[in-house]
Amino acid sequence: MSLARRTTTTAAALAVAALALSGPAFSAQADSSPNWKTLASITGGKIQACKVPVTPTGPWKIKLRVDATKANGRVSGGAYIMKKGEQTSQSWTSGWVDKGKISTLGMIKLPAGENYTMDAGIGTAGMGNGGTFTSSNLPHC
Repeated sequence: MSLARRTTTTAAALAVAALALSGPAFSAQADSSPNWKTLASITGGKIQACKVPVTPTGPWKIKLRVDATKANGRVSGGAYIMKKGEQTSQSWTSGWVDKGKISTLGMIKLPAGENYTMDAGIGTAGMGNGGTFTSSNLPHC
């Protein structure tokens, strides 16, 4: 599956998931990590990540959060691990994050090796944006 098609599929899946998600937004959580990388953004909201090595060469614990401090409205983020283009059971979703808030931290394990990637995205009730990332795309926390 091409990167463009997978990105479109990821964005569409996150938009559908955003429509299905309901419930209160998570409260903001302070984090002193200066190394957040924005993976995708929409209407001012961002899904961000950084990695913590389990061993010097992986696997990696990926820290995730949704930053809606500059969003126009509520947003929802999610990530899941892919193995050779197929989704695994490793996943994380933020739930709805209200405008002006930051979600609680999420964690997902990205195994070492070229067979594994992480798809991540952010969405509103009507649209989404996302992409595919390898451990080399993510900064250390």
